[in-house]
Amino acid sequence: MRDIAIGIVGAGTVGGGVVKILHKRIDHIRNELGLPIRLARIVDKDGTRLSKLPSACGAVCSADPEDILRDNSIQIVIELVGGTTFAKELVLSALSRKKHVITANKALLAEHGPQIFEAAAKSGVSVYFEAAVGGGMPVIKAIREGLVGNDIFSVTTIINGTCNYILSKMTAEGMAFADVLKETQEKGFAEADPTLDVGGGDTGHKIAILASLVSGGYVPYRSISIEGITAIGKEDISFARELGYTIKLLGIIKKNAPDGELDVRVHPAMLHGNHILASVSDAYNAVLLEGDAVGQILLYGKGAGEMPTASAVVSDIVDVARDILGASAVRVPMHWYSTSRTMQVKPINTVIGRYYLRFTVVDRPGVFASIAGHLGKEGISLASVMQKEGFADKGVPVIILTHAAAEKNLRTALTHIEAMDYIKGRTQVIRIEE
Repeated sequence: MRDIAIGIVGAGTVGGGVVKILHKRIDHIRNELGLPIRLARIVDKDGTRLSKLPSACGAVCSADPEDILRDNSIQIVIELVGGTTFAKELVLSALSRKKHVITANKALLAEHGPQIFEAAAKSGVSVYFEAAVGGGMPVIKAIREGLVGNDIFSVTTIINGTCNYILSKMTAEGMAFADVLKETQEKGFAEADPTLDVGGGDTGHKIAILASLVSGGYVPYRSISIEGITAIGKEDISFARELGYTIKLLGIIKKNAPDGELDVRVHPAMLHGNHILASVSDAYNAVLLEGDAVGQILLYGKGAGEMPTASAVVSDIVDVARDILGASAVRVPMHWYSTSRTMQVKPINTVIGRYYLRFTVVDRPGVFASIAGHLGKEGISLASVMQKEGFADKGVPVIILTHAAAEKNLRTALTHIEAMDYIKGRTQVIRIEE
């Protein structure tokens, strides 16, 4: 049986992990699974990375990606360089030469997915991307294959390990965001420039892909409302705990919203302590799926890192190899991931939900009545109120939990409230997810 040759572009953290797994498991894949895969070439501009790979991998190493693209024997190209410029050119070039592509590049698919999947369909080859969302958790395969008998109408995720680690640390030790971020960077858990993580962009890329999968159309990354965790204060963590809640950065998809629109958003949220996602801590991720036939399913595990992500890449290698042997090159079609089927996302200001509000006010009579009056004028009723003592010098925190209200009404009320002379600081708004 002819070997199925593989070329890897990018021998960094994930690429190195893939080589390590193949070095360890390739005999099992070839002999027990009957898949004659062969790692033929590895490309990386950094020669030191190549020198650290297992010597027995048997691949030809070089610095020029064209070595892989020009090699007609290579049927599978694995893109692990990241970014959306060179990676895009590489992937499109591989597809045009009728090579299957495996990628871990969430930003690439979220921002340029339609062009890539259209190119794959034109060439009659596949793009696999399990490692792009959830690391070692098989969430893509679960949605595309395992739950194909379901209409998946709800997805709630904690899908950025850096943010979850920071919030977990703030919760456990009462530290400020900036202090935890600095410590996380020093330990190598966060990037030198953590903006994409803590600003919510990384979660946004992943949730855009998942929303496209469950909606059967293309959900543009730019159409999603995204908020990060940089404004979460340690006092909010403390007050949330006192009220029985935990703060997490969530990626949310609600396909069958009450008004029929697709609700997709990323933002910090308060989860009650008995919510299944409230206990997901440290750098762990979780994806809570809900389908009409299966009910709720939780996937939990490490969403990033060398070996978990590499594990997902290897699972894609096995799937593509099976497709090639079965003469079913496009076994899981992605033709609907197209700009011609762009999905409309519900504007965030029309979302209805409950809210945690923390006002910082001057301690004087009538302040609470004024706040309640402005909220009441916009039809926002109060579920509970808490006022803390001992903060007079900095302003008194007044914490309000609301009943369900439209976000646009809340923002209107806050505009009026924050114009009052008794307000001493920015009002904190955190959504509450049931």
